[in-house]
Amino acid sequence: NPSGLGVEENRYNTTTFDEVTTSKLRLEMDSDGTFSTGILEWKVYDSGKSPDFLPSVEAGVDRVVVLGGKTYLSGHVKTLQGKGGDVKVTWSKISGPGTVTFADAARTETTAVFSDVGDYVLQLTATRGTLSASDTLITKVIAPPPATHLSLIDTRSYTLDSSLWNSRAKALIVNWIPHCIAKISDPEVKEGGINNFIDAANKLAGKPAGPHRGYVFSNAWVYNTIESICVALMVDPQGDKEIIEAQKAMKQTLEDWIPKILAAQEPDGYLQTAFTLSNRKRWSPEYRGDHEGYVAGYFLECAIAHYMLTERSDDRLYQAAKRLADCWYNNIGPAPKKEWYDGHQEMEIALVRFGRFVNDVEGKGAGDKYIQLAKFLLDCRKDGSEYDQSHLPVIQQYEAVGHAVRATYSYAAMSDVAMETGDTDYQSAVMSLWDNIVNKKYYVTGGVGSGETSEGYGPNYSLPHNAYCESCSSCGEIFFQHKLNLAYHDARYADLYEETLYNALLGSIDLEGKNFYYQNPLETRGMRYPWHVCPCCVGNIPRVLLMLPTWTYVKDKDSVYVNLFIGSTMKVGEVAGTDVTMVQKTDYPWSGDVAITVNPAKESKFAVKIRVPNLSVSELYSSTPDADGIVSIQVNGTPVTPAIDKGYAAIDRTWKAGDKIELVLPIKIQRIKGIDKIAATRGRVALRVGPLIYCAERVDQDITKVLDPKAELTLQWQPDLLGGVNIIKGTFADHSPLLAIPYYARQNRDEQASSSRG
Repeated sequence: NPSGLGVEENRYNTTTFDEVTTSKLRLEMDSDGTFSTGILEWKVYDSGKSPDFLPSVEAGVDRVVVLGGKTYLSGHVKTLQGKGGDVKVTWSKISGPGTVTFADAARTETTAVFSDVGDYVLQLTATRGTLSASDTLITKVIAPPPATHLSLIDTRSYTLDSSLWNSRAKALIVNWIPHCIAKISDPEVKEGGINNFIDAANKLAGKPAGPHRGYVFSNAWVYNTIESICVALMVDPQGDKEIIEAQKAMKQTLEDWIPKILAAQEPDGYLQTAFTLSNRKRWSPEYRGDHEGYVAGYFLECAIAHYMLTERSDDRLYQAAKRLADCWYNNIGPAPKKEWYDGHQEMEIALVRFGRFVNDVEGKGAGDKYIQLAKFLLDCRKDGSEYDQSHLPVIQQYEAVGHAVRATYSYAAMSDVAMETGDTDYQSAVMSLWDNIVNKKYYVTGGVGSGETSEGYGPNYSLPHNAYCESCSSCGEIFFQHKLNLAYHDARYADLYEETLYNALLGSIDLEGKNFYYQNPLETRGMRYPWHVCPCCVGNIPRVLLMLPTWTYVKDKDSVYVNLFIGSTMKVGEVAGTDVTMVQKTDYPWSGDVAITVNPAKESKFAVKIRVPNLSVSELYSSTPDADGIVSIQVNGTPVTPAIDKGYAAIDRTWKAGDKIELVLPIKIQRIKGIDKIAATRGRVALRVGPLIYCAERVDQDITKVLDPKAELTLQWQPDLLGGVNIIKGTFADHSPLLAIPYYARQNRDEQASSSRG
């Protein structure tokens, strides 16, 4: 006979019952038919007659610690009040190769440092009277990264020679980016475009101005599209008339848009039209969710791309970006400046990128203040929510939570700060987050974000096939993995971003370049769409897909690292005192044959380090047969057996123009299985060839059928299907034919049969 049964939101509603004797309680709440329901937290109070129970102990999440740093322990202990006296807690080492020193082993919240690299098990024990309970967590202690990080390759003019990438680039340049330009240029576009900049400029000039249109962050897709235009103009058209015409129109767009955007910049450098056209206070907690940093960061990044495009001859956007960055620096920072963090991370990534770029343009040290500001913004994240990763200080975040785009952007920025500062707490948090994502929350496509929280991460191992996997989170995941590749000189991070690039992101825009997906689940129903009420992905996708030189190569002072295998001609800049251009001839991923011609401007000694593909980086999945490694390598026709270090085959010699490396990569059909902890993958198998995940579509067969685990599968080139693809052919258990296509090419055919399964 309950009484009370209140349902008032955001408070405890007290309900009382007649006295019962039970060890279990079940609460149910039904919707009124209008809104969803849920219980955030509930408490049970003792009537005074219950027996004592063991303490409830949670040690915390598993994590990684960089040797020389510390880990922040934050255990939780719950007990029945008024029973058995005080609770005593103790941290201890259960196993591990070295010693563990706790700052205070008798407190639930403390820190620990470790003497040696290896895996440790730490235990938190709570004791009250004669009752005791404990819980453990695993800590992996790893060596610190190299003292210096690798250098990224800025995207500049390059030539593609790839059946896959030439067609994808053309679709983006001829159709998709012009489509975005047309939408953004439309004076009536309700999602907000150039119209907002015109109105903001009018207001600043004392002229009549309309209200801001679209989301408060609508400037973001304008800036993303500008960056997409800039990188699209860096692609060699190779005489293609459609590309030439599209690029000509893009140049005209820049000349139309840039003056309108600059006219909307306020005198002190501030630039966000939603704030200029309203009474919003800058950097106010009240408007933390209004994406000030998200928008500002994208402006800094598009300004870099434009300055690179013009070979530093047109500094209009660059100088405006400096004024904007200076405005932030002059107002945000340690007292007497303002403490602040934005609800959506991006400014942090952009400030580090901009700081490095300013150092390169104006001399070492000129951009350091922007990097310092990026760290300050991250350090301000605390006392907030998991949704935007402000629930804990960033150096104490060891599990990926919340909105997946914000999260991947945050973790990418933390990686940058860790590289720039060498801060071991940052390094430990970054590697803990990487380990949690890749080994507990990572889809076989390289996508992230199950969508069980708002557009975000779910619990460990919860990877349902109706995943959210937002396209922008795939961009963020590529940024994150790429930065770790720079920091650790380790090929496994490039293995992962290749996976995300070819699967989670490449298929987000259709083959014609006319429609896109905001979400990318493994089981897809419904076709792509030309626009979205929140078009945050429309410019982000093409800018990332067209930054191929950045993803293909990285370097240090005496080495070129080959991370992707794409038929192309790309400049990597100065290595060992000479400018180097790399030329790849390959039809990868359709073929495993790769020829790399090394063209230094003058004969010079340096290393070419080639990624040795590892398709088994994540512990979540296993695959058969093995398809890792390189089958063979030759230099100028002579077989070589280079040493393998951190996943790279290093060929160190004196190079002259025309020297050629030829290698063969294994291209095999693999069956992939998830570990048993992933409920969604039990009894299921995925198919992969090289970096490409495959899927079956309803247009070809009944996709509810079962694949015989012993069925023979064959690879067949189909030049007239989906722009030319390798298909997998085989039979289902009932002996009916199976046809699988690359996941990126899904949903490009019969709309009436629009359904696919990865």
